Amino acid sequence: MRKMLQLKEALDQRMGCVVVGPSGCGKTTLWSVLKAAMIKCGQAVVTHVMNPKAMPRQQLLGSMDLDTREWKDGVLTDAARKAVKEPQDVKTWIVCDGDVDPEWIESLNSVLDDNRLLTMPNGERIAFGDNVNFLFETHDLSFASPATVSRMGMVFLSDDDVDVTRLVNRWLNTQDESLRMNLSSWIDDLFFRALDYVLNQEVVVETTMVGTVLSGLSQIKNCADKNQFLCGIIRGLGGNLSPSARQKFGKEVFTWGNVRPPDLGAVLDCFIDKSGNLSSYKQASSGGVMLESSKKWSDAVVPTINVQRTLDMIQPWIDQYQPFILVGPEGCGKNMIIREAFSKERSTQITTLHCNAQTSSQHIIMKIQQTCSLFSSPEGRVYRPRESERLVLYLKDINLPKPDMYSTCMLVAFLQQLLTFDGFYDENLEFLKIDKVQIVCSMNAATTVGRHPLSTRFTAVVRIGVVDYPETNELVSVYDNLLELAFNDPNSPKIPSKFSKDMEVSERSGAERGGGG
Repeated sequence: MRKMLQLKEALDQRMGCVVVGPSGCGKTTLWSVLKAAMIKCGQAVVTHVMNPKAMPRQQLLGSMDLDTREWKDGVLTDAARKAVKEPQDVKTWIVCDGDVDPEWIESLNSVLDDNRLLTMPNGERIAFGDNVNFLFETHDLSFASPATVSRMGMVFLSDDDVDVTRLVNRWLNTQDESLRMNLSSWIDDLFFRALDYVLNQEVVVETTMVGTVLSGLSQIKNCADKNQFLCGIIRGLGGNLSPSARQKFGKEVFTWGNVRPPDLGAVLDCFIDKSGNLSSYKQASSGGVMLESSKKWSDAVVPTINVQRTLDMIQPWIDQYQPFILVGPEGCGKNMIIREAFSKERSTQITTLHCNAQTSSQHIIMKIQQTCSLFSSPEGRVYRPRESERLVLYLKDINLPKPDMYSTCMLVAFLQQLLTFDGFYDENLEFLKIDKVQIVCSMNAATTVGRHPLSTRFTAVVRIGVVDYPETNELVSVYDNLLELAFNDPNSPKIPSKFSKDMEVSERSGAERGGGG
């Protein structure tokens, strides 16, 4: 409430105001609640929200056709025109929720000072009244120039001010009433202790405290049993730890809960069976893979312990439509596991975008346009899947696209906008929403050559799961099963009879010489 009053004073005194703080500390909530409070008090407030880094500069600030000298408005200039047309007694906030860098914000310097003038490249000027404010929302101002910072009011929020218990209590109120009492006591005893432990560990993908808390809560939804709760904490809070660190974390959690896992040497390899007891995953035995007639044997998934464990980790995120990232080294089976998990879901279509250094937000928009249709709804036009109930937008190697000189990647900023505001601006500056589209990504750790660290504002709104290469005995099991399927496949090429006779002869002569074949 104190920060809201500070923001209100800053907006009354200055044209521009910036709210700074890590993701999840309540920046959007701050201005949203202030807006609702002002409306309740009789003050009309209109907001235009955009992520300036989720689109090219021309789409944001407008562009001029060099041949015809015709001016075309951008998202920000279009919002400015609408703001000027509002009556004087209506407050208008133009909210820029995204990274601040000189490339676009320097164009607003004349707007943020006493002139309140927006000058466009075609010579046109827009003069703002006292009822218009520019509100910027970002996690740091390391690239903002002194000219920009000195013109704006500043409200700072930090992780230290975020009360995790309030966040958890809000989540608890969404749970089933019959489970709430047990969940509350387990959270008090174990969850906060486990959270403190994880926050002091080194994570694979950098994220924020609130992002870690939300990952933990996503795995303990509807838990009716203490053992299930312990497994959920290990998968949720420990999902972003390396496998060895997660193993230690798992031992600690089971110790705190006074529960003995089936195998102390592999505490991660346990799950809750149908009777509600802790059981260990069983290794797939040879011949244990059933193949659907529609699949080729090369597409078969062998349910090794590693695969079963990862499938159980991502299943709650699939059920809750939550966006997630699978992180792991090259060739550890991320793509295979994601496809296997969604193949069990009803009426689900996967569309894959293979990212490279040049992938931009335009490629995602094209994918959405190819696989979705536009429908009209009370909130405006919305994209929904065309041929299924759920569309999975799967981005491979999400951290390959190259960030610009200000460490911002347009693709990641666009995804962040999709997740935060459920939509994007098209070429005609109309905000189109998306519905029943789940965003799933896979990537190698940022330490790999050619990979770039992801923005913490993006990683905080997605769930993160780390996978590793399978063990040697698991690989042997995979080869056993796949070779058996290959040799039993009626469509596989048969060994010519002459060749097989030669093989028999060589084996027999080898055995006679004592070589054992």
